[in-house]
Amino acid sequence: MSQTKTITKFKKVLVVGANKKALCFLDTIPDGKITLKKNADLTLICLITEGWEDSRKFIINAKERGAKCDCIIFILGKNNFSYSAKIEAIHGAPNTQIRARIRAGLTDQATCHIEGDWKIEKTAKGANAYFSHHTLLLSDEAKAKTSPNLEIKTDDIKAGHSASVGKIDEEALFYLLSRGLDETQARALLVQGFFESEIMNIQNEKIAEIIRTSVKNFLS
Repeated sequence: MSQTKTITKFKKVLVVGANKKALCFLDTIPDGKITLKKNADLTLICLITEGWEDSRKFIINAKERGAKCDCIIFILGKNNFSYSAKIEAIHGAPNTQIRARIRAGLTDQATCHIEGDWKIEKTAKGANAYFSHHTLLLSDEAKAKTSPNLEIKTDDIKAGHSASVGKIDEEALFYLLSRGLDETQARALLVQGFFESEIMNIQNEKIAEIIRTSVKNFLS
């Protein structure tokens, strides 16, 4: 495996070559396609604050044996921004892995709709597929919708999905208030914990700290 290449933007199409390792750190969900060659290893991290018009389609194609993509997306939604996208993952070869985890916090009149469409072809024995999208609503006017789909055409695979849309846990909030925090501090701590559950999985500490700082600024 070659040394990790860092990518901060691409136009429409990105190909990660055979036995290559890459890190993508983006500020949006691309309206485009990533193709992964044999044993390619891609870590894709998105820190999103600005919305966009219409809906985007983002395709991750694990085209050859052993291709791997680990995707973590953070959405910090405010004002009346809209975040709408369909993420399509295609397992086209044996022992491929595409895993995506999305954490969204929405306030004001922000809206978020993410559809995860995972396809495991007949040729993809040993595939490992996962999609999750969890949203925390921080205002009464914020709205979110999540749509996970799995299409499995072979056996001997691992596949799963999870999704939730909800508000701050009132019992957890009450507990923190009973420990001497004021409501603003308590709510901020709970939101930070919501995002930290995925930030802690980022091996690049510089990127992890950028995201932590963005979450704190989002709450201020």
